[in-house]
Amino acid sequence: MKRKMKTLASLLLALAMVLTACAGTPTETTPAATEAQTEAATEAEETPAVSENTYTDGTYTGTGTGMNGDVKVSVTVEGGKITAVEVTEQNETPGTADPALEQIPTAIVEANSPEVEAVSGATMTSNAIMEAVTNALNGVTEEETTTEITIDPDVIVVGAGMSGLVASVRAAELGAKVLVLEQNFRVGGSANTAGGSISGAGYNIQIAAGIEDSPEAFYDDFVNMGGGEENLNPEIALYHAEHSGEAINWLQDYVGVAFSDTVDSGGYLTMNTDRVTYTAGGASSGGGSYFVEALSEKLNEAIEAGNAQLCLDTMVTDIVLDDDGNVVGVMVGDMEIDAPSTIIATGGYGYSEKWLKEYNFTNITSNDPSTAIGSGLDFAHKAGAAFDNMDYCSCYGGSVPVSGFQASLRCTINYNGAIWVNIDGDRVFNEPAATSMDKRTVWRTAEENTIYVVLAESMLSDDEPLFTGMMSNSEGFTNDEKIAELIEEGYMFKADTIEELGEMIGAENLAATVAQYNADCAAGEDSVFGRTENLVPFEEGPYYAVLTWPYLMMTAGGPRINDQAQMVREDGTVVGGAYLAGELIGSANIAGHNTIGGIGHGICATWGMRAAEMACENAGITVE
Repeated sequence: MKRKMKTLASLLLALAMVLTACAGTPTETTPAATEAQTEAATEAEETPAVSENTYTDGTYTGTGTGMNGDVKVSVTVEGGKITAVEVTEQNETPGTADPALEQIPTAIVEANSPEVEAVSGATMTSNAIMEAVTNALNGVTEEETTTEITIDPDVIVVGAGMSGLVASVRAAELGAKVLVLEQNFRVGGSANTAGGSISGAGYNIQIAAGIEDSPEAFYDDFVNMGGGEENLNPEIALYHAEHSGEAINWLQDYVGVAFSDTVDSGGYLTMNTDRVTYTAGGASSGGGSYFVEALSEKLNEAIEAGNAQLCLDTMVTDIVLDDDGNVVGVMVGDMEIDAPSTIIATGGYGYSEKWLKEYNFTNITSNDPSTAIGSGLDFAHKAGAAFDNMDYCSCYGGSVPVSGFQASLRCTINYNGAIWVNIDGDRVFNEPAATSMDKRTVWRTAEENTIYVVLAESMLSDDEPLFTGMMSNSEGFTNDEKIAELIEEGYMFKADTIEELGEMIGAENLAATVAQYNADCAAGEDSVFGRTENLVPFEEGPYYAVLTWPYLMMTAGGPRINDQAQMVREDGTVVGGAYLAGELIGSANIAGHNTIGGIGHGICATWGMRAAEMACENAGITVE
């Protein structure tokens, strides 16, 4: 039976596969750009239709594609000139996107053109506004079309982040008819902005680097570094150790991911063997897009061959269970879509404040994509799956909660002698010596998850920013301007004496803590934590305290699965017809209570493949 759903008109792009028919409808029937301008733009494709800067009077609406979805604008033209640009709808990251939302409309009016310079650190939002204004002025219309589901799927894949893309490509490779349902306007999920690390044992790049490794050694690292076998699921941890190398080889050889030849221990806890490698984009933010690009191209090939279909902006709202509690399909609104196998690859729950505060934190901010709402956990709960390691959730320290739950500003916590204190004013660690895991533990276990970064005026340097943006925005801020802003907003505190500062933040022990720290600085030895680096005393005021909470980039617990990627109930029975992949299954269930370099993408690749293979077998497709 053919089923229909409403989506925006779309084209599958090789890199991000985003909707390209993102546009707007003018409130007048005459496009703002003149006919002559449009003809001129057609003759010279690189020149926009509005380049002559003369427009038809009227009010127009348009849409562009931002970081988190559509950005809609209203454009007013009077006397042939742009007189007003208003952003009417957007879901961009608060804080990070604010400069673009404030500056780009004004710049467009002043230039009488949508071609203006993007705001540093908010490039995607800047480009989205410019795109929306261009579409509005050119009369490009937003179409709502009815997309027919033309595939009778063997496998439904819910979610098109990295694990969903891996599962879709692998299932199509094995001969399945694959329907991919993605709630976002583009594929890739957090991989679009993540670093390019991935880890495994015994893969070709590692072998070529002359590194000897084995699945047994990888598994031993999971156990020893993760706090023992009681902190993980030995069955799936062993499978991951045995097959993660194969998954990296598949990404390189079949999918065509461009990798570097670097192999090291990664950026977190040091494993006993170097087994982390990187895409050609490297470890920095954006390196993960190389996975997305190559997987997108492969999925596009399957779509063009008629073996797969992708529906973007399509939210799966529920799963369908038969009388025996097995999954037989999914719901999109009030429409049921059935298939022999369903792969749930919806990501973690890192953007669900409800889930995070129920299991993990009192105060938390999130750097996760806004699509990581925990829907896969809701589905697993409905199916009766058991959950493991939900009480453990890794985090990062130093988020200044200027945007509420959405993380957008980070304090440089190891700043020129600064100390970290809890809500009572007591130091909590040897600050410069803290490892990544130490920092996470400090912010995760602190009362109210609150740590103040305390420093003196003498420690501030114009050459070193105290704050940077987040969500792929690493822009530094002028210290004086940002400090004044945060003090006014109540996220930073300033006092002439330490005693006054302690009273302002309610930290009764702060004065004694700083007095002891200054005495230790004079003696050249930290008597509390043994700090030797950057032992800088608090000289004359004023003094500052920055309120910080943890921020999240990945959740670590999830539904219990077996080595066939099937959901497992508390009584040990499995939920038929459903297979899980990616962050949803929980990194702690594989690697224990730690963070190993490349584990996130490794889980997406290894379990995306495993889920696809088992889903195909369940659908009657032979897997060799």
